[in-house]
Amino acid sequence: MTKKKSTQPNIPSEKKDDDRETKIFNLLCNTSLVLMTMITQAFSQVFTTITKEMITALTTSLGTPQDATRNLDDLEKNLPDTLRKELMTMKNDLQKQLNEKRQSLGTLLSDPRFDTGIDIVEHTQLPLPKLTQDLDERSLFGYLTLLQSEDPQVSAMFKELFEWMNTLPQPTKK
Repeated sequence: MTKKKSTQPNIPSEKKDDDRETKIFNLLCNTSLVLMTMITQAFSQVFTTITKEMITALTTSLGTPQDATRNLDDLEKNLPDTLRKELMTMKNDLQKQLNEKRQSLGTLLSDPRFDTGIDIVEHTQLPLPKLTQDLDERSLFGYLTLLQSEDPQVSAMFKELFEWMNTLPQPTKK
């Protein structure tokens, strides 16, 4: 019986560059979205808590029953839905902007420092799709949940990614 030879098909270097660029764009987009969502969610929670306390103080001082704060409890429950819609809108906008600038960023993306981010993500074993992939809403919120629960692996990866993002070359301003 003869063994089949498993050979790597010749992938043109242009295709490899496109795959690399796609991974870089997905990584930058997904990392930015998760971090922006965490910040947005933190501000929303602070805003809701402050507003609830202010309304409670106001209604108590006016002799109004505590049920007046029930609408704010509903607002707190609906925030995740609002946040989810906002996240997907931000994702679409960011992807569109990155794709529009793809050609002009080509020389910038050839910098080997971008490979470090890909390596960080691809060497971290998590039960979620890699940040270098085009992630859906569920996966993005999975990363957000793991970060909020202070999962050590995810926290360490995002710390490394944040430091990595600060070392990236910046496009020249025209």
